[in-house]
Amino acid sequence: MEKLLAYLSFLIPGRFLTTKYLFKRLDLISADPATCDHEWWVVASILETVELQVQCYNCMTYSEVTKPTEGEWADSYGAMENPYRWEDVTRIRLYEVAGTKH
Repeated sequence: MEKLLAYLSFLIPGRFLTTKYLFKRLDLISADPATCDHEWWVVASILETVELQVQCYNCMTYSEVTKPTEGEWADSYGAMENPYRWEDVTRIRLYEVAGTKH
């Protein structure tokens, strides 16, 4: 029931929902990172470390792609407005949280 209510809450303008609930809603609808079949999308470029930030749209976790090529780096400049699919999962540096890599 909670998951259904979380989906229905997308019909309510965000200004009427508490920030605490907005984060809880993400937890309710996202997959478990430990068992997720990740679908990675480039969502930003990290200037300080020259890395691409990727996010799984199934479980909402973030990771990075280190050492992007010049072409990949150039392509990532518009990723915040227009995320795009990242296919080469072998180059993603996975985070480890509570002993689980994701």
